Amino acid sequence: MQATFVPHPYVPGEGNIAFWGTQEPAAGAKDLGSGDWDTTAGSGRLPTLLPSEGSLVGVDVPAVLVPVGEAVRVLAALPLDDRPDRDLSDRDLPDGGPADGGSSDPGRPGPSVRAWAVAARLALEHVTAGHVSPVLRRSGTGRAFAHWRTDLGGDPRLVALAEALPGAAHALRLPDPQGGDPGTADESGEQRVWAPYPLLTVFCDAVADACVRATATDTATDTATSTSTDTDGDDWPRLWLRALTGPGTAAGTDVPDEALERQLAEWADAVGGERAAARIALRLALPAGPDEPWPLTFHLQTVDEPDVLVSAERVWATAASALTVGNRVLDRPQETLTEGLALAARTFPPVAACLTQDRPTRIGLTARQAAALLGDGGRALRTAGCGVLVPDELGENGGVLTPRLRVGSRRSSATGGHGGKAGSPAAARRSRTVAYRWEAVVGDEVLTVEETAALAARGEPLARWRDRWVRVDCERVDALAALVGSTGRLAMAEALSVVLCGRHRTEEFGDVPALAVGSVADLVGDLRQAGARKEPELAGVQAELREYQRTGVAWLQSLTGLGFGALLADDMGLGKTLQTIALLAGRSGERPQLVVCPTSVMSNWERELARFAPGLTVRRHHGSRRATDAAEFAPGDVVVTSYALLRLDAELLTSVDWDLAVLDEAQQIKNHTAQAARAASQLTAQARVALTGTPVENRLSELWSIMNFANPGLLGTHRRFKERFADPIEREKDPEAAERLRTISAPFVLRRLKKTVVEELPAKLQSTVPCNLTAEQVSLYRAAVASAFDTDGSLGTGIARQGNVLRLLTELKQICNHPAQYLGRGDRLAADEKLTGRSGKLERATEMLSEAVAAGHRALVFTQYRVMGDLLARHFQDQLGLDRVPFLNGSTPPEQRDRMVDEFQHSDTASPLLLVSLKAGGFGLNLTRASHVLHYDRWWNPAVEDQATDRAHRIGQTQTVHVHKLVTADTFEERIDALLESKRSLADSVVGTSETWLGALDDAALFDLVQLADSGDDK
Repeated sequence: MQATFVPHPYVPGEGNIAFWGTQEPAAGAKDLGSGDWDTTAGSGRLPTLLPSEGSLVGVDVPAVLVPVGEAVRVLAALPLDDRPDRDLSDRDLPDGGPADGGSSDPGRPGPSVRAWAVAARLALEHVTAGHVSPVLRRSGTGRAFAHWRTDLGGDPRLVALAEALPGAAHALRLPDPQGGDPGTADESGEQRVWAPYPLLTVFCDAVADACVRATATDTATDTATSTSTDTDGDDWPRLWLRALTGPGTAAGTDVPDEALERQLAEWADAVGGERAAARIALRLALPAGPDEPWPLTFHLQTVDEPDVLVSAERVWATAASALTVGNRVLDRPQETLTEGLALAARTFPPVAACLTQDRPTRIGLTARQAAALLGDGGRALRTAGCGVLVPDELGENGGVLTPRLRVGSRRSSATGGHGGKAGSPAAARRSRTVAYRWEAVVGDEVLTVEETAALAARGEPLARWRDRWVRVDCERVDALAALVGSTGRLAMAEALSVVLCGRHRTEEFGDVPALAVGSVADLVGDLRQAGARKEPELAGVQAELREYQRTGVAWLQSLTGLGFGALLADDMGLGKTLQTIALLAGRSGERPQLVVCPTSVMSNWERELARFAPGLTVRRHHGSRRATDAAEFAPGDVVVTSYALLRLDAELLTSVDWDLAVLDEAQQIKNHTAQAARAASQLTAQARVALTGTPVENRLSELWSIMNFANPGLLGTHRRFKERFADPIEREKDPEAAERLRTISAPFVLRRLKKTVVEELPAKLQSTVPCNLTAEQVSLYRAAVASAFDTDGSLGTGIARQGNVLRLLTELKQICNHPAQYLGRGDRLAADEKLTGRSGKLERATEMLSEAVAAGHRALVFTQYRVMGDLLARHFQDQLGLDRVPFLNGSTPPEQRDRMVDEFQHSDTASPLLLVSLKAGGFGLNLTRASHVLHYDRWWNPAVEDQATDRAHRIGQTQTVHVHKLVTADTFEERIDALLESKRSLADSVVGTSETWLGALDDAALFDLVQLADSGDDK
């Protein structure tokens, strides 16, 4: 069965669907409609093109014609998935004769039937959405016809359907335009049948026309017919309405007036256009002369496209209820304009002068009124929902007299090298001060001192200057005139901070623009070029660097070559140590170099230096035989020491003129008041480098402390940093403050994440593992909570309260870990005393690790408690049948620590488990042989836990790393975990979290957090 739409020449709704292609098309069409529709409306022959003996010929095939209004009901309900083996895009005509259409299954609908079923659904969708409008159309016979059309709006689905329309669906032969024999097609045949898209659009019009006529009410018809039926021109609207709603099609025998036809066409276009919300817009223009009024004209403005404006003159001139602007339609334009003028008059009083006019289009403003519109008045109007347009030269980006700080003076020809030294240009320009000068500007044009004073003396909010209008703040122009021309000097770090941010904070004027010139501009350019450099100058390093590591070394060399410090904040495991060694190896060797790191990773630094830069002389400054005189540090030596000795030997280490000072795990100086941070800031070096994967753990002041080591003064004093950045970002989540901080620090910070630079690194699968409490744990937990709140339900105030909160959390953590830890028996259990059966967390950890060990995997187990670590080592050794389970903690000697790491990484006979203290082993270790990481108790700081996890998930790891975080169900552990996970994005982007924030909760909130849930009763 095939189907083709046969349009009516004048009224679309009287078109038909021709069903054909079978021996008995009437019966086939009736079967298609499940026998519930009328197929007796007509029969005939469909003029079409069919293949015959290798070519297409015009034939008239038997067909049944079904009115479109009747056919569309059945077509729309036709299932479209009954021919999965055929595609709508099958463009072939039936390949048999006209008798059966070549169908092997004549009872089933062909692709053309299914195509018109799709078209019927699309057409009905537009009709039910109201996308229809009436049309008055003249025919070639002199008669006028009325019908309804569908406003498709360029529906892309109809375009796609036209492209996929089967040939049989539009195989309706067109009459020969020359009047010749239509029975023979030309060579292609395509040009002799209807094109797909035009036929589809006519079909949609037919569906709309048929549907509207079928649902026209008797009232509408009676209203139309009760009036005069004369064919006089004045009665054409009534005749047109009658033809649209009644069964008749012709509106009359005479052609209607052309003006009426044009009006109806415009109205129909307006109905079919895209509706657009509009609002009033006030446009300010420049005056004709210095003493002339400022014209303020009124318009309608589309909300979504502010550039689309309609003048008030055009609005008042239209008599229609809708106004067409391009392909947009504005409803109720006059009402919208009237309401908008009333709103504008209430918001900006000068507009009220127009309300006495019948059809206001504009008013004239005084200079002060115009200035008010450019300032607070315009802001009030925009807040109220009105559009405000001002001349470009007076907009927010220009035309305003403002102060600007000009930083720098004459240009310097000095350039820095990679091996900066005392007295070198790099070191000199880093430490010197630079001049600044205040100036008055309009946009980028600078005023002279005399011009600024003249504008101040005039006291006009809008004044002429150099043949243009300028906005002047009369309240502050005198202060500006007094400021312009004054000069001073800034430290280089502060000057860089100002020009990198592009703004300078003042008490009188707020944030004002800052411009770098001369040598300062040169330096800013050099800094930006440092970030663009990709290839390093490698010397003395024996390693194959990855592409991102080469970029990192090039950045370090560029920045330190300029005499500035750098913060390499790559994610843990990306090779910060190797990149820094490449930097050290490429220095000039004219001075000693210093590396400060945690004691636990000193050996790692020595091994890596010996491995990757064997030409460097490495000197360990540690133990009783360490140097006591600065002269013992020879030029070119790389001195490796600890933070503890940086404090103890501060006088010695700060007296040395270092070439490069490196702080590894620089979060060790996050507290700027600590001795280590103060000693680090006093080091003398040509350049400083800080290395850390967690530049912010708890608060932004930690970032300030690290940055203040790398580039002292860049972020100002700690107090000023807190006021400008830390408080607005941490307390108010101020995006502008965060952006300013990023802008200033960006040239000096390089941060790369593993997931963005190391595609070959395997996945890290993290899961939170809930564990049940035992009955003993439930009893102890509830007792601890009750004891903390037993007096008056309060934990106290001030410092005492902080101590009480910390004590409560510690007790609850220990109870959740194991009762033996909480009861203080962890370090004095009898040799035969068992730990099993008393802790749900311990039982779950044992099960998980037993499975991992049985599968031949290796695992790291982190705990923050020394006592718990000892308990775990003993328990796992006993329960898992291991010879021993090593525990790496803060008291492990460096030699034993190195041996533990080496055995775990390389020995096949070593224990598959390594217990690690979170604080002692959370950094500086490479334990990539582990494929499981288990956090037995939680630090409640995502950054610290991630840093510990990345002892295994780092460069060199070849297995998927499974991270298991144990929490006890229904306790404060589960609630805090859920809370931190919900805020993880914030912790990752700006501020970390630690347990200190819990002290800020009030007693009721804290009690809700720590109390045991009711489900604990069953444990």
